Amino acid sequence: MRPRGSVSGPVIIILIGIVFLIHALHPELRILDFVAVYWPYLLIVWGVLAFLEVTLRFLRGSTIPVNGISSGSWVVIVVISLAGASLFEIHQPGHWWSNTDWGRGFNEAFLGDDHEYSIELVQKTVGAGPHIILENFRGDAKVTGIDGNQVSLSGHKSIRSVETSEAERANQQTPVEMTVRGNTVTIRCHQDQAGARAIVTSNLELSVPKGASLEATGTAGDFDISSLAGDVDLSSANAGVHLDDIGGNVKVDTRQSDIVRCTNVKGTVELRGHGTDVEVTKADREVNINGDYSGTVSLRELAKPVRVENLRTILNVESVPGEIRLDRGSLNAENIVGPVKLTAHSTDVSIDGWQNGLNLALDRGDIDLRPGHLPLANMVVRTRSGNIELALPETAKFQVTASTDHGDIDNEFGDSLKEQTSGSGARLEGSIGSGPDVSLTTERGSITLRKSSESKTGFPPAGTDVTATRTQVAELAAVAK
Repeated sequence: MRPRGSVSGPVIIILIGIVFLIHALHPELRILDFVAVYWPYLLIVWGVLAFLEVTLRFLRGSTIPVNGISSGSWVVIVVISLAGASLFEIHQPGHWWSNTDWGRGFNEAFLGDDHEYSIELVQKTVGAGPHIILENFRGDAKVTGIDGNQVSLSGHKSIRSVETSEAERANQQTPVEMTVRGNTVTIRCHQDQAGARAIVTSNLELSVPKGASLEATGTAGDFDISSLAGDVDLSSANAGVHLDDIGGNVKVDTRQSDIVRCTNVKGTVELRGHGTDVEVTKADREVNINGDYSGTVSLRELAKPVRVENLRTILNVESVPGEIRLDRGSLNAENIVGPVKLTAHSTDVSIDGWQNGLNLALDRGDIDLRPGHLPLANMVVRTRSGNIELALPETAKFQVTASTDHGDIDNEFGDSLKEQTSGSGARLEGSIGSGPDVSLTTERGSITLRKSSESKTGFPPAGTDVTATRTQVAELAAVAK
């Protein structure tokens, strides 16, 4: 006789459906909290039903299964036990998971609505150059330098929870405090004192003396900082950063960010960590970028040496009067000052208008170069797989050695440069006048050496009076109008 099927599965499905139906009819029920506490009853019900089924079969004289629970059921039991025990642990107040971005983000989807509370205005009189410390917090911070010797703090809190009473309790547990000790101003939001059933976000607005320096740490939220004469040191797990008109040094360390933007910085700029886009514009001292930024790294009007280590790309230049744009798989630069040194894995490179030496080494990628300035400087250009195109002014003087193992060479500088073919490759050697060495090497790809009368971007040659040139452009624009 065919054995009867088990009723345990249908009964358990019915019980789970009842729980979610109750939650749909009564949204105030915290379904995760309920499951975290009462999940063992699911195993108890399952065990009781399985025991009753075996007992009834015994009483009826039916065949009793050798194993009361199948191997597949044991796998389900283990999974339920691990998931239930983990859910119970992370829902305990103060558990480490609740203080992480992942944990809070996971909880946010099940913790009801946002409740808004204002942060009362706090003002303190300090010196002209205080050191502001914004301790570990979650939320946005806008810091503005102003004339005077007062620190003003205001803003609002957003507390996500199911019940209003819990939000009220969390608001009382997380006061925003500002203390002054000597030249140090410390701001604390006490968000770690809120229970795991409420998510507290403090959005702060700070007005501080222009001579202030700032040190801030956060778990999530954006920083908008402007008009400070002192140093700025920011560290956050997840933040967008906007800095403008900073007189001191800048350090930014993020584990994740949508954008880090620095404009008008008088001191050094040091960016570390992970993120998407980076923009640095008008920096008077060194710029050092070291991290994994998957978007666009944009550099403009940088007066001192720049070093970028990002996604297997290392770039060093002496200054950037023009612009560098580094994307995934491409690097474009205009009007930069070397020596320029670049090593990259898989990147197409285009450089238009540079001064001093150039050293490029790629594993894979096409290279397009237009010096635009005379006299030329030494160039060493290598790619394992990719085409090389070098456009030099007609009056340029240089000595060239170009070779490709698999590809052709196209030369527009005439018979002064001798070309030889060997198998599927070619080699070009010779000199035009007395000038610097130019070395071009590719293992797989073609090489083009052509004449160009001017830079594509139209940047003035080295030594040109830029002010006069801009004046002429303005006059031409006025005539055109």
